[in-house]
Amino acid sequence: MFGMIYKEAIEYLYNLGESKINLRLENIKYLLERLDNPHKKLRCIHVAGTNGKGSVCAMISSILQNDGYSIGLYTSPHLERFEERIKINNRMISKEDLVRYLNKIKPVIDEMRRDIGEPTFFEAITSMAFLYFADRNVDFAVVEVGMGGRLDATNVVMPLISVITNIYIDHTKHLGNTIEEIALEKASIIKDNGIVVTAVKDTLPLNIIKSKCLEKNCKLFLVGRDTRFLKLYSDIYGTEFDFYGIYSIYRSLLVPLVGEHQLINATTAITVIELLRDYGFRISRDAIREGLLSVKWPGRFEIIRRKPFVVIDGAHNPSGMKQLKRTITELFIYKGLIKRLILIIAISAHKDMEKMISEIVEIVDTGIITKLKERRFIEPERILKEFIKYEKYAVIKESIPEAIEYAISMGKEDDLICITGSLYAVAEARTFLKDDKNDEIKNN
Repeated sequence: MFGMIYKEAIEYLYNLGESKINLRLENIKYLLERLDNPHKKLRCIHVAGTNGKGSVCAMISSILQNDGYSIGLYTSPHLERFEERIKINNRMISKEDLVRYLNKIKPVIDEMRRDIGEPTFFEAITSMAFLYFADRNVDFAVVEVGMGGRLDATNVVMPLISVITNIYIDHTKHLGNTIEEIALEKASIIKDNGIVVTAVKDTLPLNIIKSKCLEKNCKLFLVGRDTRFLKLYSDIYGTEFDFYGIYSIYRSLLVPLVGEHQLINATTAITVIELLRDYGFRISRDAIREGLLSVKWPGRFEIIRRKPFVVIDGAHNPSGMKQLKRTITELFIYKGLIKRLILIIAISAHKDMEKMISEIVEIVDTGIITKLKERRFIEPERILKEFIKYEKYAVIKESIPEAIEYAISMGKEDDLICITGSLYAVAEARTFLKDDKNDEIKNN
């Protein structure tokens, strides 16, 4: 194992079973205990939610970093490089450190195989992130929940602030088939005597969060009640807004992430930043302004090129598709920037494909249905039937690169080509479109 090269390290981690999901905490606790519980040395902000949690994590991290703090950021999945998952001050863990920290946990993994069974891919990566952050003595660790909350491997932390962005139906195979079941899973990141921030508005999941806060003696802050925003202007480059907070008002903030949902995410992030005051941390107004302005979160309504517009968006559930439709409608169709929407779509297995298609199909002119390269996916023929049901023209292509080439070959300058349906589809598309071999496509 020692002297392992990067490629071998990645293969070792994937062989733990990236798709294997172990919704219990015994393994991660065992692993972390034998690493001297690095997570207990961290000031954590723990972020759950169906959609938007990665964007909120990125905004919180960017603001704190702009105020001079050292920030560990743990998110998943990655888009292009494995090391994206673990960052300090927006710098990915190096390949050398990735190998080094895998070597540190490998003896414990061997011990676990003998005693209780090997950890999953996500448990191993989570423990590496906590150990890396603790060794580097970060000021804050911003930690995104992998799935759900209650039994997610990240749910061993004792956070300063717990965040639940929103709650919709998703991951029903693991989290339950109803909003109530899913809300109970996500609300279980709430710990005793903490602070909770949520942008959840629907009565049922919000009541579950309120009940959990009462049970755990937590202070609850609601986006839309305790803090709010006023949109001033939005276009394809971002949004300008006013923020009305608990302690302050901020005028004419700019966030470069596109779509009104990012205003909710930004308001959630600033609410968290304001509440750090309860722990003695006063974040400067300039850091909030500059942190939002400089935030980057690839793959979320990211405009890759123009003429025609090519956009990648990680919408992977019905609520995400609904928001994607709203963003395209408000920023492109209503403003007359495009005449046609060409939708390239690939959807992971076990997703509510029918509802996803129903949320966006109204504005689609041409559908290009394809497959994911290294993931289980819903067969394109099934998706095609949905397009036919809505009397929409659609074709099937064998791969995302082939679908992109076809779309651009038929696209005109006033078209919008949008690749969506899965973060894994976005990752494939982003890699393909950034490849030097495809300059003729990007610059067409």
